Amino acid sequence: MHEATLVESILNIALEAAEKNHATKIFTVGLTLGELAGVEVEALRLSFDVLKKNTPADDAELVINRVPITAACNKCGKIFQLERYNFFCPECDGILILQSGRELLVDFVDCE
Repeated sequence: MHEATLVESILNIALEAAEKNHATKIFTVGLTLGELAGVEVEALRLSFDVLKKNTPADDAELVINRVPITAACNKCGKIFQLERYNFFCPECDGILILQSGRELLVDFVDCE
């Protein structure tokens, strides 16, 4: 389960942010997570709940902003939200280039 490894990195980022700001407690960690990031959200939440124990993030909440898969046509320029893995433009049959959906970012750390 690579989600546990991801959470270790996420917690390290949050703990470093808290330390830089002389905070003793972390309330919220906010993530941006793309649909194509290859992350199982429930496993990520479970790992977060387990790994945050006995840290300044012990009571922290993990807030996840999901980003849909969007792509732009390299021929007509239209932008589409993809529901399936079809990378051909429904308007002109051009090739779609991914614009979003692969993100995995720590957006913010709310700490005391």
